[in-house]
Amino acid sequence: MNEDLTIFFCIGVQKSGTTILARILDQHPDIACMWESYAFKPRLKASIFHPESDSWRKHGFAEADVRRWSARWGGRPGAALRRLVRRVTGTDYVGMIQFRHTMSPALADFARRCNATVVGDKWPWYIDYLEETMQAFPNARFIYNVRDPRGIWNSAQRFKQRERGDEILQEMLQRDRFIAPYLSRPNFLTLRYRDLIRQPEKTARRLYEFLGCEFDPAYLVYDPAQDPYPQRWSWISQASRPLDPWQTEKWRVEVPAETQARLTAESRWFIEKYGYDK
Repeated sequence: MNEDLTIFFCIGVQKSGTTILARILDQHPDIACMWESYAFKPRLKASIFHPESDSWRKHGFAEADVRRWSARWGGRPGAALRRLVRRVTGTDYVGMIQFRHTMSPALADFARRCNATVVGDKWPWYIDYLEETMQAFPNARFIYNVRDPRGIWNSAQRFKQRERGDEILQEMLQRDRFIAPYLSRPNFLTLRYRDLIRQPEKTARRLYEFLGCEFDPAYLVYDPAQDPYPQRWSWISQASRPLDPWQTEKWRVEVPAETQARLTAESRWFIEKYGYDK
């Protein structure tokens, strides 16, 4: 692993705007951001470490490397033993070691191909492996994204007609309680989806400064022709479109009033904590 590289991870919960966050980061010429590696889930076909996945192809990895990384994960002890170790110690040490030995070369390779000095991965579920990720990359920086509870409910409820609003909202609230003790650390940055969309220049300045990069308004304009791997964003159609402030407000129109009242009551502490309108 190139010791000069700055490593970061975008974390939070699905539907909170992490894909837009990743794209804005990736638009900076010195920053390269992978899109949902599923690194801790190597047996899922969504993982860049699964030879049958199309994710590694979308990121330009060599098949030989992917097969070598997959074999490394395949050689770890059984799930029962890993669960026992994690229950006793609070950390999946085996998974952490495998993650470090596979993600380090993956990040370095992606940074090299993108001519980047700052490289990271956007995968909200890193929050479930926070200790393992911090131990594998002690100097890593973490960007934690949050969204208005009513907005995330509306997005999760409507996305591909899956109606997962209540599930994803509770996920966000539970994870925020979990991560709260970490957020005051200097290597953690918290931002709101609303600010990312409605105040992109101000928010991007914070992001780039946090990663040690300079700001230029030109970096806020997405040009697929300048993106070496634009197919990364294909899962979320809005990811390659211009930022639209309506995305932060449409829940007020699309969510029934009685549902808005229920969601506000259930997440009042979160709304107050992050300064959203009641």
